[in-house]
Amino acid sequence: MAGEIFKKKREELGIEIKEASDILKIGPEYLSAIENDIFDRLPVAVYTIGYIRCYAKYLQVEAGPVIANFTSHLSSPKPSTIIPVFSSTQKVSVYFYVMLVLLAGLIVFAVFIYTGKNRTSGKTAEKMNPSVKGNNFVSVAPVVTNSVFVKTSADSNPEENKMNESVPAAVDKNGHQLEITAFDTVWVQIRYENGKVEEVLLRSGDSKDWRFADTAVLKIGNAGGVALKFDGKDLGVPGKPGQVLNLNFPPG
Repeated sequence: MAGEIFKKKREELGIEIKEASDILKIGPEYLSAIENDIFDRLPVAVYTIGYIRCYAKYLQVEAGPVIANFTSHLSSPKPSTIIPVFSSTQKVSVYFYVMLVLLAGLIVFAVFIYTGKNRTSGKTAEKMNPSVKGNNFVSVAPVVTNSVFVKTSADSNPEENKMNESVPAAVDKNGHQLEITAFDTVWVQIRYENGKVEEVLLRSGDSKDWRFADTAVLKIGNAGGVALKFDGKDLGVPGKPGQVLNLNFPPG
């Protein structure tokens, strides 16, 4: 089994399934299914391939054999289900045709009642409002109001006008801002200058931003699957798919 590569490596490192699950933010049942090649217990392909890559990077082993085994499992045909077909020579009950005739009669009767009501309502409307018939429209003359000179706020209160002027945005007191947007499954770790560490698993379409006052080190498990922006400056994609990078911020 290809998944035994992960299992042997994890056991050599002395790492428990629960410990790896907490770090990678992947359910322990999924990690166990990857190790034992039980693909029926895994989610859709795009998520499973991302999980395999993250797990491989975490254990520092090759993800290719396990991904190849998983994709071949997807392409293998499943046994077809034989559905019994009833014989077309069965006689149709007479009651079936009787029900069809009754249903058709009810539909015709309902249409007749509906059209009759519409004709009646149209005649009633003509009697109640005969002026609507034809093109007898009554034109309405425009109403002209007396023009009144109104002082603007700038003329009436100059001091108030000064107060309404735009005020420049306040300077961000939190220091730096790091934004990350994922378009593939990516494991990310950020370590602040005070030693605090945060880890997160991002999936395609997810985004995350951090604010810090001094410096930070960002570790990316799939550098080709994210785009970065630092202090409003677009840094683009930092690396290649599957590449592990450590980036210092602010850049040195």
